[in-house]
Amino acid sequence: MAEIHESISVNARAERVFDIVDDEQKYPSYVPNVTGVADVVRSQGRVRDSVRIIYKVLGVTFDEKFTVKVHQRPSRIGSTFKGGMTGTFDWRFEPQAEQTRVTVDVNYKLAGGAVGKAVDAMLLERTNQKTIQQMLQNLSRLATEAKAPGPA
Repeated sequence: MAEIHESISVNARAERVFDIVDDEQKYPSYVPNVTGVADVVRSQGRVRDSVRIIYKVLGVTFDEKFTVKVHQRPSRIGSTFKGGMTGTFDWRFEPQAEQTRVTVDVNYKLAGGAVGKAVDAMLLERTNQKTIQQMLQNLSRLATEAKAPGPA
């Protein structure tokens, strides 16, 4: 199973950053390679809610169903996902005065047994790591832009 652990300090309050991540319709605005969001199921408590995320990486389209397992506003969102890959995707939001330390932990396994592991080790793992880093940078920009005052 491959693991990715990344963090970034965002110049926005935890509630603001959490709310962006909690809105699956915003995924295409900060998650690289996401081409679609479908079949959104949302409830008041959010646990067991689900969404299909469609993304393309290295010329391959993945269709992953994410299911929320932990939803603790504004500190944590945890999901499992299944599709071309299976695994977990956990977000943590730690307030630091007017900033937030955002940490992402992803554990996943590519479908396809030994062949899938070989492809992942050679190409996909490095690409996924860079994608998560870019996602956090994009999220930081989005959260900072969103809190800036607009024109009067």
